Amino acid sequence: MKTKVLVPLVAAALLGSMVLGGCVSRKDYDEALAACRRANDEVSKSRADHRLALAEKRQLAEKLKTADAEAKRKDAQLASYRSENQLLKDSLAELKKKIDSLAPIAALPDIRLPQPVDKALREFARTNPQLVEYLPQYGMVKFKADLTFDKGKDFVQVGAKAALAKFVQIVNSPEAATFHVYVAGHTDDIPIRKRATKVRHPNNWYLSVHRAVAVQKVLTDAGLSAKRVGVMGFGEYHPIVANAPNNRGARENRRVEIWIVPPDRYLTSSVAPEVNEK
Repeated sequence: MKTKVLVPLVAAALLGSMVLGGCVSRKDYDEALAACRRANDEVSKSRADHRLALAEKRQLAEKLKTADAEAKRKDAQLASYRSENQLLKDSLAELKKKIDSLAPIAALPDIRLPQPVDKALREFARTNPQLVEYLPQYGMVKFKADLTFDKGKDFVQVGAKAALAKFVQIVNSPEAATFHVYVAGHTDDIPIRKRATKVRHPNNWYLSVHRAVAVQKVLTDAGLSAKRVGVMGFGEYHPIVANAPNNRGARENRRVEIWIVPPDRYLTSSVAPEVNEK
């Protein structure tokens, strides 16, 4: 590159000496000098273009190096993901083998009641629509607490007593005689605040249980064997609809459920104690 720059300069110097010696005219000298200067400018521009090309080459080399490193990193990450995926597949296959090796779980017995009992309960619910709801898929009769008890009380109303007596006739029939009867009380979410009520029912747990016990007493007084009855209370914790905001409660949640349960479900077998007669 330096040689290319020097050639125009040397040529200009020679021309200058030739002019001074009278070999060429002044016009020819000026034209030759201008040509030399143009050539020198072109050489300078070429050198600048060359430097720019070298800089771009270095930048491209850096980008290529970075891209190559990123590609290697992603390849390594992909290999790691594939390895983890294979481990998960192996674990899943091993777990499936263990599950398949387990003994099958025996199905629960059918909860549907004998046809005569089911028919009688459907008719019982039909003739007491304001008080009773029958859910055959659960073997359950549901009494609405608002029509069974006064607010905050656990004394069964007269109309509900009559209905419960009819219910006892159904579950005492030969087709239902081996079934247990579970009574479960439920309340809404309104806290008990009246002092007189809290003396007997400190909270909704107590109220739900006391109402279930009251229904149990009506059932046994009507002729249902005490050995067939179970009692429980769930308080406010198993609502069937959302309670209204700010503890306003819901009528549907105030209920007493009576479940008619096969003897081999939810209860360990028992042996009646022997009675020694004197």
